[in-house]
Amino acid sequence: MVVAMQKSMQCMVVGDGFVGKSCMVQKMASGQFHKEYIATLKDHYNTSLFINGDRYDINITDIAGEHEDLSSLKIPDIFIVCFSLVDRDSLDSVEDFWIPRIEALGKSIPIILVGTQMDLRKSLKKGHVKTEQGQKLAKKLGVDYYVECSAKENHGILEIFQKALLAKVRSDKRKLNLIKRMLNR
Repeated sequence: MVVAMQKSMQCMVVGDGFVGKSCMVQKMASGQFHKEYIATLKDHYNTSLFINGDRYDINITDIAGEHEDLSSLKIPDIFIVCFSLVDRDSLDSVEDFWIPRIEALGKSIPIILVGTQMDLRKSLKKGHVKTEQGQKLAKKLGVDYYVECSAKENHGILEIFQKALLAKVRSDKRKLNLIKRMLNR
């Protein structure tokens, strides 16, 4: 008999405004895609996933693109940093604004880099962010995973949160091993 353990994860979604963060989160939490833009300051969503037989309750905080002071918020278990695949400025903002804000917190927090609005990339002949460019930035920044998604087409949404859970589990194991090594001295 397999007994599933219930665990939780606090997840914070950040990125510039209008990049599709809320649509991505709403698609994961409710299965709905909302075409109209509804401005948010800070919204909370809950969902759950099973990984390796364990149920994880995922508490997602969706932060407005203009929120600058992450240190005033409760530090999550993981950050999901979003940019739009059809907005190069939002990609630059990841490296120049969002990652430095997360690093300034002084904690080793797993990060998933997400390219959103994948469906809109098809309509641009050039000027969009290519998969290789996102992967290159992810490697340069040392994030845990890079995923591209389309909330409208429900592509990559589940993968984002699966990767987030895997990154959290891996981070927790590293912390536990470090504590064990320190206690065995």
